[in-house]
Amino acid sequence: MAVRRRLLQEPLIGGVITAERPPPAPPAPPAPPSPSPAPGEAPLRRRGLRPEDCAVFQCRGCRAVLGDSLHLCAQEERRLGLLACLRVTGDVAWEDALLVGLEGALLGCAYNALYCRSCGLMVGFILYSAFSNLAHLRGLFCFFKDSILCYLLKNNITIEASKVNFPALTLKEQLGKLKEKLVMVHMRLELLIKKMEELKQKDMAQNYGSASDAVALMPGYAIVKTKNNRPF
Repeated sequence: MAVRRRLLQEPLIGGVITAERPPPAPPAPPAPPSPSPAPGEAPLRRRGLRPEDCAVFQCRGCRAVLGDSLHLCAQEERRLGLLACLRVTGDVAWEDALLVGLEGALLGCAYNALYCRSCGLMVGFILYSAFSNLAHLRGLFCFFKDSILCYLLKNNITIEASKVNFPALTLKEQLGKLKEKLVMVHMRLELLIKKMEELKQKDMAQNYGSASDAVALMPGYAIVKTKNNRPF
């Protein structure tokens, strides 16, 4: 009995219960870093532009930024070697005095000369009056390709503008894009007008119901609604 009592009071522990676990899996190799876009590409892609279609125009003399290809607004004049832009930077200056062409393609045309504000190099002109073959360039900033350089955003290189061919701008394509945007805006306006009419009708119905309840009551009484929104 003494041995039995001792076994019950002081149990002997002969070992430790352990559970076998599979060896830990080796750590997965790090994923290769995704190629990050160039610093200037993200804003362009958000606007639906491709870096390979964008270039910055610089002065050939001092490399001051004069404009960019986003503001090209006329087809490239290959025979004259011109690039016509709608907007330019503050580094472009022009004289108020009109000059008249005495020879070449600008014979008989009146124009204002464009200069680089930094170094004074003549980089183009603004056509004031011209014959019918150049009438589409009037009022635009026309750069001489021989007087400017092009910085290509896709390749990050600078090249002479005379060696770069810019795609022809077609009015049909621009009008097609504008038409698509107008259709989208029109559809959104129709949806907004429909929602406003539904809200207006719902508001009128609620006001009409409230007025009917008020007329049905006797003077000195009011409708009291419970949690279930039911009058009693």
